[in-house]
Amino acid sequence: MAASSIRTVTLAAGEKESPVVLCVPGAMCPPEVFGGMARRLGCRVLGLAWLEGDGPHDIASVSMRVAELAAQFPRVVLIGHSIGVPIVALAAQRCLSSNAVALQGIVLSNSGANTKGHGDIDAVIDRVLNAWGAEFWDDFIERCIGTPVPEPLLETFRGYPAALDPRHVAAAIKSQKDIDLLPMLPLLSAVPVAVVHGRMDPARSLAHAQELAAHIPGSSLHVLDTGHSSAAEQPDRFADIVRALIGPH
Repeated sequence: MAASSIRTVTLAAGEKESPVVLCVPGAMCPPEVFGGMARRLGCRVLGLAWLEGDGPHDIASVSMRVAELAAQFPRVVLIGHSIGVPIVALAAQRCLSSNAVALQGIVLSNSGANTKGHGDIDAVIDRVLNAWGAEFWDDFIERCIGTPVPEPLLETFRGYPAALDPRHVAAAIKSQKDIDLLPMLPLLSAVPVAVVHGRMDPARSLAHAQELAAHIPGSSLHVLDTGHSSAAEQPDRFADIVRALIGPH
């Protein structure tokens, strides 16, 4: 069976000559998590609803589809949030090895190179499969957003999981257990890379972000006063980081 395409959400139209920014949110997070940042950036920004559709939804398969999507544009910036980070890293590796995409930069936000020190992944999968519903979703949102965000965005967060199949969510999280980005991270230094961390992130530690940055020569590390969703919680600062990364259009 052929893999399904990824639904994209236009978060900002941007300038015609600017690179296209493809944003991969974390599991159960809506593409609109990047909306505030997108409206400040001045580029065309697309959020990727990668957990929707028929899949497959394991990280390796999703990264292939992201790389295929990136190949449709002349110039691209890839941004990953949480589990979107390994998706973006592997997609970037494909883009760089094929030379089919003019990759302008990469942003890796609120994540780590692997699941070491990332809590009990099996317990999370168990809740996804056996306790899927409003109580679990509320717990997820509380863990995901650490500082105030606009109420409309919060409502989007609350409503989005209802559109997802918990089996797809579980498959994505389970596949993350098998991934360790450390050996391939140096390859990403071929383009500008920024690593972003939230100082109050309960899901990932500063050490996770420092490890990512340390394995990508020339990358920059930015620590913001946010929780686990830095792009949503400090969209101005996040947009500044992306803007500095890609330079003049």
